Parts: sequence; C-alpha cells; structure tokens
Amino acid sequence: MPIKENTLILDGYTLTIDELVKAGNDLSIKVEIDDKNWPKIRDCRKLVDKWANEERCIYGVNTSCGGLVDHLLPKERDNDFQKNLVRSITTQVGKPFEDELVRTFMIARANSLCRGYSGIKEVNLKIYLDMINKHVFPLIPRKGSLGTSGDLGPLGCIASVAFGEWKARYNGKVIPGKEAMDAAGIKLMHLNAKEGLSLINGTSGMVGLASTVIVEATNTLKNSDIIAAFAIETLMGRTNPFDVRVHEQKYHPGQYATAMNLTKLLAGSNLAIDDQELSMELQAVLKKHEGISVADIPVEDAYSIRCTPQFVGPTKEAVQHAREVLLRELNSSNDNPLIFTEWDTFIHNGHFHGQPISFVMDCLGISMVNLGVVSDRRIDRFMDSSHSTGLPPFLCKEDTGVRMGLMGGQFMTTSLVAENRTLAVPASIQSIPSTEDFQDIVSFGLIAGRKARKIVENTNHILSFELLCAAQAADLRGVDKLSPAGKIMHKAVRETLEYMDYDKVYIDDLEELKTRIGSGEFVEKIEKEVGELLIVHEKE
Repeated sequence: MPIKENTLILDGYTLTIDELVKAGNDLSIKVEIDDKNWPKIRDCRKLVDKWANEERCIYGVNTSCGGLVDHLLPKERDNDFQKNLVRSITTQVGKPFEDELVRTFMIARANSLCRGYSGIKEVNLKIYLDMINKHVFPLIPRKGSLGTSGDLGPLGCIASVAFGEWKARYNGKVIPGKEAMDAAGIKLMHLNAKEGLSLINGTSGMVGLASTVIVEATNTLKNSDIIAAFAIETLMGRTNPFDVRVHEQKYHPGQYATAMNLTKLLAGSNLAIDDQELSMELQAVLKKHEGISVADIPVEDAYSIRCTPQFVGPTKEAVQHAREVLLRELNSSNDNPLIFTEWDTFIHNGHFHGQPISFVMDCLGISMVNLGVVSDRRIDRFMDSSHSTGLPPFLCKEDTGVRMGLMGGQFMTTSLVAENRTLAVPASIQSIPSTEDFQDIVSFGLIAGRKARKIVENTNHILSFELLCAAQAADLRGVDKLSPAGKIMHKAVRETLEYMDYDKVYIDDLEELKTRIGSGEFVEKIEKEVGELLIVHEKE
C-alpha cells in the first residue's frame, strides 16, 4: 500500500520495493499491519497451538531443526528450544549492517509474517512492529549467511534481541538487547512452538538488501545516461545513432529507453554532431580532392559512444528483471512449514531458499560492471588527444608537461573496473554443503547482494570522474555550446570544484561528486529539465 500520512501499512501482498527502501531509510515513517490481516494471523496461531497440544509431528513445532531434525521434543520444552534455535544460528561476523538496512530487513520480515501463514502470535508480531517503530536496531554483522534456510544468522540477530539477548543500537549507542528493549519500553517476546523458526526461517535479509541494491542501481543507471550524454557532447559525438527510429528496428526495451534518454539529453547541443550535416561536409572534401583524402573527423564514432544504447540497455533489463523477482519474493510467505488455515493443514516446503534472489543479484552485479567499462572507455577518449577531436592531452591545456592534468584519475577508474570484474564472480553457483548435508545446496544470497552493492558503489566512483572530465572538456570547448542538460551538469560540477588550470589533489572532490550521484540529486535536476528518464520502455 502507498505510504500515506507518514504511515506504511503492510498487508503482505502489495508492498513495493521503493516503499520498502523509503520506509527503511526514513525513520519518521510508522509501520503498521492492515487490520484485515489480524484475524488470519490469529487463526493461524490457533492451529499451531492445537497441533502442538496434540503433539503432531511438525518440523519446528515439536522437532528439532537442521541436522537434528530427527529429534522429537516434548511440548513443555518449546520455549527452551525456540530460544536455543535462535541462539545457535546467530553466528554472523564482520562489520554490522547500517541501521537503515536492518530496519529494511525487519519491515520485509513483518510483511511476510503478516500474511498469516507462519504461525507467529499476534503479541509477538506487534512487538516486532514496536522494535521497528521505536528504532531498536539489532546489530547484524554482515558476513556468514548461507542464504538457504533463509537468512538464519541475520534474522537471528533480530530475534535474539526481541527476547532480550545479543546487542542492539538504541539512541545511537550499542547496548545489550534487553537494555535496548527496556529503554524503548518494549516487552520481550516469549516464544512458543514454531515462533523462533518463523522469525529466522525466511529470505527477508537478502530481500531487504537486494531491494536496496535495486533502488541504488536504478539511480546509477539514470546517472549513467546523464553523464554519458554530457561526455558524448563534449567529445563531439554524433547524435543520429540514438534516433529511436533505428532502435525500433532492433527493439530491446532497455536499449530503446537509453536511446530515448540520450536523444532528450543531447537536444539543443551545439557540440554534438549531426550525421547528415557531417556527411555533406565530408562529401565536399571528397569532391575537392582527387584520389584518397583524409578527413579531419571520421564519419562514425567509436563503439563506446555509438553503441551506448546497445551496451547499457541489457543492464537496464537485468535490473528490471531483478526488480520483478524481488517484488514477488518481498510479498511472499517464505518460511517452512507453512500453515494453511483455509485447508486446516500444514505443508513442509523449501520456500526459505534464496536462489532466485542470489541469481538475480549476480546477474545485476555482472551487468552493472559494464557501466563502469563503457564509462572508462569514454574517459580514455578524454585522456587521449588523438581520440578526443581537438582536446589537449589529459585535458591539460595550461602548462602541459609541467602539469599532468587529469591523467591520474584514470588510474582510479581502471582499478575499479578491474575490482568490479573480480566482484562479478557469481555467488549463486558456489554452493557448499553444510549441517551434516541437511543444507546440502545453498544460495549465498546475502553474499550476492553485498557484492552487487559494492559494484554499484564502485560504478558511481567511476562515473564521478567521467563527469569531472566532461565538465573540464566543456570549459575547453565553450560552455555556451552545451545542451540545456549539459549546462545543468556543468554548473553542478562547478559547485564542487572549479575549472582545473592547476594540478591539485582532488580526492575529496571526486568523493563529493560520487555522493551527489548516489543521492539522486543530478537525476532530479535533469528530470525537471527534460522529463522522466526511462529505465526500460515497453511498447504499447
């Protein structure tokens, strides 16, 4: 449901990725569950209690879990077991996730639990909501999840705080879990049959992370088109290859959208070249000279300019596919077993498995590498005076030789392209058996998400230097010749640093540009000028 009056109402079926990430990042948004969901949540719990009292043999209700699944447990030990289950799998290591990501994980878990198939008690689900709304952030170290019986370790960190153990950040301080819950005025959970399992046995950690990656990658894609257009016009590239008429003849939605974006962004430029006009100029050269003659400018651009729609388009489609997969996963019951009140039965299953998420995060990460590759290739054209149509080497006009200009910036971009390629090695194919071969095929979905996010971050660093190069070239060519979009971007860059007619350490400037790219600021500025930029475009 849309966020209204600063409240996000969960119903388990209609939460969007953008709503999830917005609510995760905006602590002022209150999270509630739709009143229509509570009857099914209560009925589901009644069935679990009924079966527990009857001592029906159900996984996680009166059996142990994982490699000890053959151990049957008496009802009077259910609280001991559920807490021990959470304690035993809470084994993450490394730097903790940001509080906003933890909140995103928790909202995603609440959205799954509120569907009424997991068997959690109403009181405990309300405690979970209280933790979200009163800003208790369990510490979740980012490494160590198999991503197969769900995100056991990450979700276990949350569940252990819910019953008063482990650690949480509250009011900016890391304190013991019980202290955090007491300080926030939240009661501790008492776990009965299946409840510990319901809290941890799902994909909500990797879903929350992957949703964040999708939002960030979408922003990077839009920035990539904006910066590509700025670079293309300052390299005096041709506009005609982006004519949508040609892309209708080889229609791929991401490619078509990129071509449309570039056409809008380059409109009004007096630097970008029209093929038809250039053809007429070259025709005059050809007629003037007998035999073979050499033009000052070639009739076509290199692939890193001309093939931008074909190269970037598949990345957009990969991100869109990931969005569709994650949207389904976000609005799902993803634990085991599931309780079907409508049929008065339970069904053991494998919905906790994160392979769909792991796979699309790997595909997204691999595809995002290409944004850095093509950006670095355009950067190389700025650096190389033989390929830049009249620009000085390394964009260094003044005191060349004594000054090195922007030469060193490409060291960074080339390095990050290489780093991204190493990060693109898929996690989704790395399955290693665990737990006495009970979890014998695993997804590593959280690893795939972490890697994809790092690739997106690195890509923003690469784009920051391309943006700096384009602004430097614009000053050398003449800012007055830029398109309206180009002028906006030139002005924005100059808010961070001035034209570089002297050598300086510009690390902080690149970091600031990268932060501004990630914030979506440039997209907002440009879309006010040219209209919404498309990620994919489906024909009607």
